Amino acid sequence: MIDTKEKFNFYSLKVFLIWAIIIQIFRFICLYFQLHVSDLYVDEVYYWGWSQHFELGYYSKPPVLSWLIMLTTQLFGESEWAIKIGSMFVYPLTSVVIYLIANRLFKNEQIAFYSALAFITLPAVSLSSMIISTDVVLLLFWSFSLYFFIKAIQDNELKDWLLLGITAGLGMLSKYNMAFFLVSALLVLVLHKEYRKHFKNKKFYMALLLSILIFLPNVYWQYTHDFVSFVHTKEISQIEADLFHVDKMLEFLGSQFAILGPIFFALLLFLLFKIRTLFKDKQMKTLYLFVIPYFLFITTLSLLSRAFANWSAPIYIAGTILVVAYLIQKKHLNWVKYSIGLNLFLALIFYFYQPLTSMLNIDLKSKADPYKRVMGWQKVADELDKVYKQNNKVLLFNDRTTMAEMIYYIKPHPFSALMYNPTGKIENQYEMDNSLNTQIGESFLYVTEYKNIDHLKNNFQNTQYIQAINIPLYKDFNRSYHLYLLEEFKGYQ
Repeated sequence: MIDTKEKFNFYSLKVFLIWAIIIQIFRFICLYFQLHVSDLYVDEVYYWGWSQHFELGYYSKPPVLSWLIMLTTQLFGESEWAIKIGSMFVYPLTSVVIYLIANRLFKNEQIAFYSALAFITLPAVSLSSMIISTDVVLLLFWSFSLYFFIKAIQDNELKDWLLLGITAGLGMLSKYNMAFFLVSALLVLVLHKEYRKHFKNKKFYMALLLSILIFLPNVYWQYTHDFVSFVHTKEISQIEADLFHVDKMLEFLGSQFAILGPIFFALLLFLLFKIRTLFKDKQMKTLYLFVIPYFLFITTLSLLSRAFANWSAPIYIAGTILVVAYLIQKKHLNWVKYSIGLNLFLALIFYFYQPLTSMLNIDLKSKADPYKRVMGWQKVADELDKVYKQNNKVLLFNDRTTMAEMIYYIKPHPFSALMYNPTGKIENQYEMDNSLNTQIGESFLYVTEYKNIDHLKNNFQNTQYIQAINIPLYKDFNRSYHLYLLEEFKGYQ
């Protein structure tokens, strides 16, 4: 008789794929039936707007994410789930690559299985699977690059070096902090005696050159647009503001407990101080070097100026494998399971936050609802659309968020909308693409949160108040706008 128990491997890649597919099907059901929230986040509709025209670069980001949205909306239409669905396909693939990385390093399918499962259930991934963001594509190409880098330095096969160059180049076209991958890779070559030989290896330089060539079109785009993305990155980091903000650093570190999960991040912090122990193991040392440089950089940035919680994304790949491998090697598999279980529990709270609070008769206030920023946009658009069609004037806005949301939710989409920008400073894609100064003599339907518009009356021949839009969301917060007819633009005065 055939012993089926002997043949079944619980930790195989096939078994992990089954788990990953089950998880993603559940997430897709939540997304498709809008079980968690309906309206799109501002960055999602902003990136969707970019996807309406193919470019080699956009205001604040390189182009791969908008290309992905372009693909999914061409295939599935432009509903909310169609814009977001790229994440549903990308994260399982990233998890598979993590499985391959861990198995390659440790020759241990148990470590590989739990590393992949831990990653796909991280709170950050659970959240990011329901939205579309640049981190989705960044982590895919970071993981591929790490896998091919490890294969290349171990086997020195030309195909692995070339694949490393391709994926690293695509990573740079996904998000600019992919550049830190090179920092970690160089540290691995320097600090592993047996890998230093690759500094004399022409295949290494071929990979580097190939990645640069793939990234070069975006560099050219930046050159023709005054390096607008790099200027924007510098501005949002606020590096020239007052230095040393211990509270901001503690806030950033605190956010990582929510991003990576309380247990996983606590363990990762613990391991970062065990450098001597980890450096005794070549594989753990490699993973450590793909965590610590970027982690130190982003933590220092949070101290000197500020850092958003998701800016830590590049540490997710190696960091997850590092923690799982350490726990399993120390015979603490239960802690891995507890961490994954806790992270799944947190994900369920996130997905069903509003139904749960409603079931428990909790009257949410605006500060207590993490979904506040994505609430009410469709209702605002419905009210604005009535006035827009009655007046038949080009829409004019004074903030990126409202403009992005209204362009998406009004049908047909008012792509002709413009931004009021008297300073002339370019702070978003809309201001980069079009200037109100080309519309001398034209009239507009102005949408603003402010009732007093005396500051722009000199710029128009006539201003006329039309009405207010008021959408109640909570007892302490309404989404409110004022609409004006602005006639015969005279230019900025």
